[in-house]
Amino acid sequence: MKKIVRSPAKNNKRTNRRVVMVKSIKGRVTDSTDGSDFRAQLVNVSFTGAQIYSNKAVDNNTGVSLELDSLDGSHSVTYLGKVVWARKNPMKSMGRFAYGVNFENVTPEHIHFLETNYSLSSPAGS
Repeated sequence: MKKIVRSPAKNNKRTNRRVVMVKSIKGRVTDSTDGSDFRAQLVNVSFTGAQIYSNKAVDNNTGVSLELDSLDGSHSVTYLGKVVWARKNPMKSMGRFAYGVNFENVTPEHIHFLETNYSLSSPAGS
């Protein structure tokens, strides 16, 4: 898995650095009674959210969980969040839909996991 760290673009209002990658992850819709699971491609991740591609159709404001694996595959950490934007993905080979997920209730464990496994440095003020 190759990781690329990009600086925010001039007009980009994001305050957190994102790590760009393509990594297969497990997702779950948490707002539905069936708790439907889905496969997704993690495209980028930060301390506050992620962009994913998937064939699963999910509406804005839907609760989801994303399970990210450690580098050595020994464990995973689940991030809860909400879909904040959704659109059709032009790169259909990675999934028909692209989603922005905003993480909720990020703990120090979540931050440490991203620092250790996804090359993110501590957010300011932590």
